[in-house]
Amino acid sequence: MALQWHPYLVQFLREDYGDRLIIEEEVQLGDMPLRADLVIIRRDPHVELPFPFEYLGAVTLAEYCGPDEAAQQDDLVRLEIYGLLYHRREALGPRRNLTLWLMASRFARNVSRPDGAHVSDLRSVGRGVRAGMLDGFPTRLVNLDGLPLSGATLPLKMVTKGRGEAPLVEFLIEHHTEQRRYLPHVLDLHHAKLMEVLRMRRMRPQDIGLELDPLIELAAMFQDGEQALIRKFGEDRILKQIGEDRILEQIGEERALRHFGADRVREWLRESESAKVAKRRKPVVA
Repeated sequence: MALQWHPYLVQFLREDYGDRLIIEEEVQLGDMPLRADLVIIRRDPHVELPFPFEYLGAVTLAEYCGPDEAAQQDDLVRLEIYGLLYHRREALGPRRNLTLWLMASRFARNVSRPDGAHVSDLRSVGRGVRAGMLDGFPTRLVNLDGLPLSGATLPLKMVTKGRGEAPLVEFLIEHHTEQRRYLPHVLDLHHAKLMEVLRMRRMRPQDIGLELDPLIELAAMFQDGEQALIRKFGEDRILKQIGEDRILEQIGEERALRHFGADRVREWLRESESAKVAKRRKPVVA
């Protein structure tokens, strides 16, 4: 099962900006099966936010393209449609009351087209951010890979790959004390680059406070981490070798859900609980 990056983005935003922003995810837009990735609401529009969050509106509808995807015209069309639906549902008045964000690690040249969805007056307002108007909505095209790297931008930089991945890992290693909460997630999202940078620095994960289970340390040596390890040796073989209980114990239920899927993890939990009940009921032989 492919790694889901959207939940990480939501988690990072809530952890770092939950005191200033309300983050709503998978927002239903009507009777049709249409859901916006995020709606971000400023708790107090007068409170200053760091770049690039200063370009959020009072209410912002945001779409995120995964780290391996380039934003295309279709993504901008979808953002425009979602904006129209959400604006009408919430009765927000003038369209300028809703801001649209399209976030991606990179953008196709024709993401905005005169004969389709078109962002007018498009201009750069800072590294990685362009601003304009899309069908009356203030719109920001946020190139995650192009954003400056800082503690303020980490929630966005963590969910991108490409040329900025090595500097991101370097930054987290150098600031591992103050950015400790991000380190476990580097194992999920940037395994290979973390191990590569550590080897170049002649460091071990333990040097930055990461105590790795041997399986996870082995997985981190593969290009795609745990997913590559599973593909190489086979999921059934991995599970048989180390057992579901140990997987849950070592990587946690949340990461197991992301890697193995909700149905499988729920089955593991049911089986584990049944085994515990059976063990408690087992009569003691004198």
